Amino acid sequence: MDHQSQQSEASGKTGNLSSSAKDNLELLTSFKDGEDAQISGVQLLIERISAFFGSPAYFAFAVAFIVIWMLVNGWGAHVGWHPVDQPPFSWLQGLVTSNALLLTVAVLIRQNRMALVAEHRAHLDLQINLLSEQKVTKILQIVDELQRELTALRGRPDSEVAEMTKPADAHALMHAIKEKQTSR
Repeated sequence: MDHQSQQSEASGKTGNLSSSAKDNLELLTSFKDGEDAQISGVQLLIERISAFFGSPAYFAFAVAFIVIWMLVNGWGAHVGWHPVDQPPFSWLQGLVTSNALLLTVAVLIRQNRMALVAEHRAHLDLQINLLSEQKVTKILQIVDELQRELTALRGRPDSEVAEMTKPADAHALMHAIKEKQTSR
């Protein structure tokens, strides 16, 4: 499938979305593209290598390589020619150990970057949630004001609406969360 047909298929799937949902989708795409643009060439290379080594194809290759190495060297010793690596396959152990070390470092490098990205996203989520809370509080204050005017006309107060119109104290909420986590 070429790029143009993929775009038309994608636009067909998003055609049912509202304009604000499409704007949000575009914003998320540009946010993801911005994250990818911030990584260096070396980091990108490490992540591509890490992705390849984490694939089922590499797993199958590694298993096949180890089995073939052992069979060829074991068979070579059996038929009388000098094998490269006699059992217990010290060269193979060295290759596998070196490979494991490099893979571990590559995965740790990738995890560090992913943790940083997750931290940035969590911070963005917090900012958006606080902004949303402020907007909802303002809307509830307006609704409360309208309700009071209606109550004055009808003569019935609503204490639940009055409680919900109070803005959340983010500091008190963070303190309560920390206390709850430490009490576990």
